[in-house]
Amino acid sequence: MTGRPFPLNVGDIVHAEADDYHRGGNAPGHQDAMDDLHLRITHLPMDAGANDTEWITVRGIEKPMGKPELPEAEYVIRRRVLLDREPATPRGPVW
Repeated sequence: MTGRPFPLNVGDIVHAEADDYHRGGNAPGHQDAMDDLHLRITHLPMDAGANDTEWITVRGIEKPMGKPELPEAEYVIRRRVLLDREPATPRGPVW
């Protein structure tokens, strides 16, 4: 275990360049990425922060630029992309 919580939660948005993700499967290469990824996370494995593998498998809903959302699917994303992302700005109370 890394000793710190993994900085990604369900509902977070992930942006990844084409070389840093693959759709489907547990290993890169099942379906090569075509465009940059804009993904809303719907499932993150409980052990995502526990190991140092290069790739992490998540589930999410992709929103291609200028197109409708795609159905929920599995994505394999490079760990460094998930660790280097900026956290969402916290929202204050709705008055």
